[in-house]
Amino acid sequence: MTTSGSPVAASPMTTLLATITVGYPFLISLGMALGRPRLTVVVVAMVMLVPGAMAWRSGLRGESLWRLTEIGLVIVFLLVAAFLNEAHVFRLGPALANVAMLLSFGRTLVSGPSMIESIARRVRRGGPLPDGAVQYCWRLTLLWCVFFGLNAAFITWLAFHASLASWALYTGVLAYLLAGALFMAELAYRHRRFANAPS
Repeated sequence: MTTSGSPVAASPMTTLLATITVGYPFLISLGMALGRPRLTVVVVAMVMLVPGAMAWRSGLRGESLWRLTEIGLVIVFLLVAAFLNEAHVFRLGPALANVAMLLSFGRTLVSGPSMIESIARRVRRGGPLPDGAVQYCWRLTLLWCVFFGLNAAFITWLAFHASLASWALYTGVLAYLLAGALFMAELAYRHRRFANAPS
């Protein structure tokens, strides 16, 4: 299932959310080292208001409504964590992000089209997908759901049973390396499976 043209550009809201997600483990680690984790999550919650406002301005429908709901839940979690001021709760942030991704991908398995199919169609600029690609995209979306679910479960375990350094290393580095390895392995398999498909 090869694609043509340039990749889909990420929106400013998506870029900001990704930056916050990637930076969260390091910000929390810094906040704990300085003895101010509560202040850190309050600042992150305030920054989350920016993509929330972007989603609101996009209209309360479809993907924007879902994104606004996700952002709202994250802000609620951050405020609750700040109120409890408990180290283990602060560390649950990345697990919550994976649960949000699980729900975001998982709901498309029911309502359709699958998340990966939607991405593939945008990349191909509305062009037809190769034979068998729709079912392949559905299964790949399911695979990512499994990844997000397992990742969320492991991060939750780390939050309560591992050291801060181990938690930060996994959530800030290793988890992304695993996601990248999965992506590259799937990409190689996809090129072999759809080698004869038109671009």
